[in-house]
Amino acid sequence: MAKLRLAAMGMAHDHLWSNLKQAQALEGVEVVAGSDPNPALQARFRERTGLPNAYAEHEQMLDRERPDAVLIFSSNAEHQELVELASARGLHALVEKPMAATLEQADGMVLAAKRAGTTLMINWPTAWSTTLRTAHRLAREGKVGEVWQIKFRGGHCGPDELGCSPEFQEFLFDRHLNGAGALNDYAGYGATLCVWFLGSPNSVAGVAGRLLKTHLPVDDNAVILLRYPHALCILEMTWTEAVAHRPAHDLVVYGTQGTMVVPMSAQEGNIRVYTREDKEGAEVAPDPLPAGMTNGPECFVNAIRKGAWPEGICNPNLSRQAQEIMEAGLISVRSGAAIALPLEDHLFRH
Repeated sequence: MAKLRLAAMGMAHDHLWSNLKQAQALEGVEVVAGSDPNPALQARFRERTGLPNAYAEHEQMLDRERPDAVLIFSSNAEHQELVELASARGLHALVEKPMAATLEQADGMVLAAKRAGTTLMINWPTAWSTTLRTAHRLAREGKVGEVWQIKFRGGHCGPDELGCSPEFQEFLFDRHLNGAGALNDYAGYGATLCVWFLGSPNSVAGVAGRLLKTHLPVDDNAVILLRYPHALCILEMTWTEAVAHRPAHDLVVYGTQGTMVVPMSAQEGNIRVYTREDKEGAEVAPDPLPAGMTNGPECFVNAIRKGAWPEGICNPNLSRQAQEIMEAGLISVRSGAAIALPLEDHLFRH
């Protein structure tokens, strides 16, 4: 069987480098080239991959290297253009989270891949969390009864203090390229989890602002509330923690019969489950990741070979629902009102 040829399109997102390393380790896969208009990123690609072929122009790279699929790690606002560019050539695309900067862009991506019959995947790092996968299984099995609330917190001290690359910061701090600030950087993580556990909400309300990082042109903190007929989800996003991830950003899932505390740190740990029968709580060890689902590139390649879109958090339709929540949150921030779903204004001429 011929090797599957992968290429990187866009290199501004710092998550690219770990994903390229994972892709290069896959059997039957060859990373052949990358493209980005920034010369510094081209040089970084050559250095980190050991590959000589780094291009300034995406189309030139695609025409010369003829990959089978692409890994897109550009700014959020460029995702639609690059997916359309790939889909027009029949190429499959993995897109780093979040799906896009706007709901309209996300819709364009889904439409392009469906028309072309290509695989599209949105790469959420949370998809490879053993604790989150196990918590989702426990919820489906009714371990805590009917889920009525999920609390999510995401963020840190900020991309500048955390040490993100200048190229990554450049688009994160641009409301057009990112879609917002801390809100678009982290709301999608929580929104995908809420959709995964509960589906789409009926309405969304949001507040956001620039509380501490007055040197930034975007929001540094936000909160979004999701309203379901019989449930609420609370999403918190921040770039201003004095001590990042302290206390730990554990996901909390409340059900009618109990509560789950789900570690989300890099080290993770056991899930703590409290029930009416066991109020002191018991630890549940996380399930191992399924074969072929240990990281983004591996999942992507397996989806291509199966001829199907990935399931769960990385499915573009689910990620599109999360993008709708993010968009509604931004509209609510601007208007001060709760926003009903579905959002359809972008389907019509303005």
